[in-house]
Amino acid sequence: MNATFRVGFLGVAHFHAESYAKALKKIPGCEIVGVYEEDTALGKRFGEEFKIECYRSISELLDKNLDAVIITSENSKHHEHIVQALDNDLHILCEKPMTINIRDAEDVVSRVSKKGVKFQMCYVMRYHTVSILVKELIDSGILGKPILMVGTNKLNRALPLLRNWFTNLSLSGGGAVMDHTVHLADLMRWYTEDEVVEVYTEIGKNVNKAISVEDNFFTTVRFGSGLIGHIDGSWTYASGFYTWGDVTMEIIGTDGAILMDAFRQNVYLIGDKHPGDRLSWSYYGCDPDLEMVRDFKRCIQEDKPPRATAKDGLEGVRISLASYESSKRGEPVQLHQL
Repeated sequence: MNATFRVGFLGVAHFHAESYAKALKKIPGCEIVGVYEEDTALGKRFGEEFKIECYRSISELLDKNLDAVIITSENSKHHEHIVQALDNDLHILCEKPMTINIRDAEDVVSRVSKKGVKFQMCYVMRYHTVSILVKELIDSGILGKPILMVGTNKLNRALPLLRNWFTNLSLSGGGAVMDHTVHLADLMRWYTEDEVVEVYTEIGKNVNKAISVEDNFFTTVRFGSGLIGHIDGSWTYASGFYTWGDVTMEIIGTDGAILMDAFRQNVYLIGDKHPGDRLSWSYYGCDPDLEMVRDFKRCIQEDKPPRATAKDGLEGVRISLASYESSKRGEPVQLHQL
């Protein structure tokens, strides 16, 4: 590893690219070397914002003596970009979903295991202080045996419209199911240390009639232990909602319950100077993006396994695709066998 942790971005189509770049800027010993982005206008804006070079080809960027790449391209391009990074023996931090089909997801797991590099999924909720506390409480046994988890990861419905690819099926692989199943499914897997064996999903009629991908759904998953999880990751909060969305979970055990609202640390402000003043929201709690990027660097420096691996990425893809299959069939879909 270089004396300075040298990182490049492969695609910056995802909203989170800017947050990860800002995180790198805050971490001592990090350097953002450059960015590759097919959309030259987008790449130029990103390069100008962070004062870095925007390269015309991936090979140009990968030749710059990098230690790692952050992949925040369109979902359909993740596999291609992962393979190119692995061919250059680079460590990878990859935005979710890892891929948009099982074949590519399994290929990533196989390639990563052979290369021996650090591959970390952007399952940011594993790095939030609130969700970590919940994990510690569950592991302590204070709840007894967890039997039910009910979670929301709902989004302001205006946000997916800010990037055209988000609602383009060929680039995104799907809508709200593909985008927002994974965080809650991953938290549930992390909390239970168990695998989903059955998925049942209902996809509703769109709230936003202007988009061609689904914007609302409800999924029920059953784990090998018998625990049931309910997931609502819909893009249905009103566009005038005072925040981007939420991550909440209720965990019921045989001896108690935990209620988690990860982004509750905030202040509310209502202005009174202009007719358009309305309720606004300012979050002051943990920055899980920063903690995740910091941990990515630490894993490489200290040769530690990432908290969210390629295998976790594969399971996220598996559950999301099973959700689509379940909705299509109108019945539960079986995954891992007991």
